[in-house]
Amino acid sequence: MKYPRAWIEVTPRDGGNAEVISWQDIITLAVTDTLYNAADSFELTLKNDKALSDYLRKEMDVQIYLGYVANPQAWSKNELSLVFRGKVDGVRPAYSASGQYVTLVGRDYAALLLDNEFNLAFAERTASQVAELLAEKYGLTPVVTPTTTIVERDLYKDKKEWQILQTMADREGFVCYVTPQKELYFGERQAQKDENGEEEVTSTFYWKKDTASNIKSVTFDDSMLEITNKVIVRHFMGKGKQAISATAQNDDLIAKYGEKAKVVYDSKAKTYDLALRTAQNLLSKLCTTVVTFESMEIAGNAAVGAEKLIAIEGCGRFDGKYYVSEIKHNFAASNGYTCTLSGTNQQPDSAAQYRENLYETAVTRSEERRVGKECR
Repeated sequence: MKYPRAWIEVTPRDGGNAEVISWQDIITLAVTDTLYNAADSFELTLKNDKALSDYLRKEMDVQIYLGYVANPQAWSKNELSLVFRGKVDGVRPAYSASGQYVTLVGRDYAALLLDNEFNLAFAERTASQVAELLAEKYGLTPVVTPTTTIVERDLYKDKKEWQILQTMADREGFVCYVTPQKELYFGERQAQKDENGEEEVTSTFYWKKDTASNIKSVTFDDSMLEITNKVIVRHFMGKGKQAISATAQNDDLIAKYGEKAKVVYDSKAKTYDLALRTAQNLLSKLCTTVVTFESMEIAGNAAVGAEKLIAIEGCGRFDGKYYVSEIKHNFAASNGYTCTLSGTNQQPDSAAQYRENLYETAVTRSEERRVGKECR
């Protein structure tokens, strides 16, 4: 039998020894792991009988480990998985007749770039050079693939640093995110491959397979609304910013559902033929039906993260492989460890509904947190 456990370390902003919060003091813990455009976040409510709120401060480093242990009386964090590392945005103690508790909220280190507008002196730099500079600025270890195209000045104007990084990543065909190890990754999407060269499935979940289920509940949506039926591939060559653009479209779907276009910046599209080929390949992926799932409840699984590939079985024609767009890890000393997932059958950076508006959502959340702190 396995026993769910959490290990939470908080370290003062100025350094020093990490303090460990007892898992038995956890009333509720929710860690939300989402796609690259937004910061991962956590909300933690603790018993405050030991006056933890006197020690806890904003900007503290937080590391959260989750998983299962074999011996509930003798275990260590090495048996668990690191699912989050970031900083405390707020400390909220509360006192009432029913007891006293304290709630912590925070985000991962991508939040540092989400909150700040780009203010480095303009110079002709490549995307990888900008990524390295921003990593150095925030004490992140750069894991950056070198690029050669100079970024145009207009890209920096009136934009947050994270938005700039994500735009540059899109143009290079890269992804960009901050790992729990405080690394800024800027490069091609990484995926584990199986012996056949196919992307490896992280976990398989099933509904009433041989009378057993490891899915508590799930809802699917088979919708034509998010199909992309027109793809425009663009690239700006050299210092003169010579524009290369090619378009591929499905006229039948446009006539039936109206134009649903996606613009992709690809630094590899250095000729019209290359741009057209890229547009045609993308169109073939994006104009297929997008199937999504949401509110899939499972037992806690620290191996599953945003953008991981999972398999779902036992749901008829909705069986298949899906990419996780968001996972929420939920833990409580009284109720154990569960997860709630959402996802899509399209690779996230190819699924328009998950690439659109994520940055705007992230900025809105950051603004709400800022306003909330000013009002308190």
